[in-house]
Amino acid sequence: MKPEEVVQKLKITKILTIQDYLPIRGDHLGLGQDPKNYPYPDYSIKLKENTGISLDIVNSNELIEKLSKIDKKKAEEIANIWISESKGVTGGVKKYDIIRAAKLYLSLKEILKNHNANALTLASWHLATNYVGPAKINIMPPLSWLELGKENIPGCCQGLVDCLVTQIIGNYISDGYQGFVGDILNDWKDWKNVLIKDYPENIIILGHCGAHINPHGRDRIPYIIREHIVARSKKLPPPWKPDETPTATTVEWPLDEKVTITKFDIYNRRVFITTGTVIDGNKIFKDFFNTYCTNKMVVKINPPPGYHIVDKKEKWNKIRSEWGNHFVAFYGDLTREIEEVSFLLNFDVIKDNLFLTKEE
Repeated sequence: MKPEEVVQKLKITKILTIQDYLPIRGDHLGLGQDPKNYPYPDYSIKLKENTGISLDIVNSNELIEKLSKIDKKKAEEIANIWISESKGVTGGVKKYDIIRAAKLYLSLKEILKNHNANALTLASWHLATNYVGPAKINIMPPLSWLELGKENIPGCCQGLVDCLVTQIIGNYISDGYQGFVGDILNDWKDWKNVLIKDYPENIIILGHCGAHINPHGRDRIPYIIREHIVARSKKLPPPWKPDETPTATTVEWPLDEKVTITKFDIYNRRVFITTGTVIDGNKIFKDFFNTYCTNKMVVKINPPPGYHIVDKKEKWNKIRSEWGNHFVAFYGDLTREIEEVSFLLNFDVIKDNLFLTKEE
C-alpha cells in the first residue's frame, strides 16, 4: 500500500487484546510485573487519536467459553496439518497438546469474527501461568500465530499492543509480510556461558516462542513443533495437568537477508527504525536451540564508525524503561515506507542510535 492508503486503512482497523488486567500497556516499561503499576490508563484513547485504530478488550471468560465449545475433530484436523507440515515434533510434546493448541487457534478465529477485528494479542503469560494471579487456560499461543499468519492476520503474545500495531503497519506497507516480535536478549546472563570464542560484535538477538512461518508474506519457512519455554518450569499451575506440555515452534529463518527492526511507541507518538542482516545463531552460540526462547533471530547491525552495540546492562535497562523490551523484525528494508507513514501520522522517527553507544 502507499503511505496514504496505509493511514486510511488504519482508520478502519480494529484490534483485540485478550486480558483481564487493566490498564492496558503498550509493552513492559520497567515498572515491575504487576500490571496495576503500568501507566497509560487512557491507552485506547491515545491509540485511536494517534493512529485511527480501534481497540477492544476481551475478557478471558469469553475465550474460555469458546474453548469449551470447539469441536475436537476440527481441532484434530488442524493439528494434523501442523504436524504434517512441520519437520517434526520434539520436546515432550504429544498430539493431544497440539490438538489443545488447535482449539485455541479456532477460538481466536471465532473471537476475531465476533468482534469484526483484524488482529489480536493474547496476554499469554498472564492467562496461562501464575505470572500475575492464577492461570486461566492451559495453552500457549505460538501455533495460533503460525496459522493466523498464513491468513494474513497479525498476532503476538503478552498483550503487546505497541508491537501488534507495529506488525499491522509493517504488514500493510509490505504486501503481507509478517513481523517477528521478540525480546531483546543481548544482556540476558546465560548467553555468557554459551558464546563461542570469536563472538561477533554488533549483533541484536530477538527471541520469542512464537513466530510466523511466512516472513515474506506468501512463503513458508521450515519449522518444528516443540515445548514452550514455560515447560522448563518445575511445575505449571492448574488448570495445567501433569502430563500436558505447552507448545511452541522453532522456525528456520532465511539467512543473509536484510531486515528492519522497528517499533511504534503509540502513546509517545514516535517510532524507532534500524536495519541489519540475519545471521546463523547456531554458529555463534553453544546449544542455541535450547537457550532461552524457542525462536531467536540474530541480526548483525552495521553501525557507523566510532559506534558499537550497547554492551552495558544499565544502558539496556534505560532502553527498556523508555521503549519496553520488545521490538519487531521485518524482512526487507522498510525504512523509507515506515518514515513516510510516520510523517503522515505525525510520529517522530528515531533511527539507528537507540541500540548504539559511542566507543570510549
